[in-house]
Amino acid sequence: MDIMAFLRQRAGDFRCPVCRRSLADCELEELAHRGAHYTVQVTCTHCSMAFLVALEVQGGGEAQVERVEAPPITPDEILEVHRALSGHEGTLTALLERPAKRD
Repeated sequence: MDIMAFLRQRAGDFRCPVCRRSLADCELEELAHRGAHYTVQVTCTHCSMAFLVALEVQGGGEAQVERVEAPPITPDEILEVHRALSGHEGTLTALLERPAKRD
């Protein structure tokens, strides 16, 4: 089963969590694929909101989509990320590959 084709086919069944418009013409980008687990970034073409969808393909090739509703990112959260990353020098790829620090 082509997961991306499946998601494109089903996208119109969902609405953007921000602007509430149909995601029928959204942009889809596969970010990760490990075994039966997929992570896909969905970007609304109407308001440019991007969010992640995690899904797992179960026996017989049928995909089960787990829809996660999350509130929009707040300005305070963006400032927190900015502060946390202010000392980073290097590429985004290097940042993402670095193990997360635990407090």
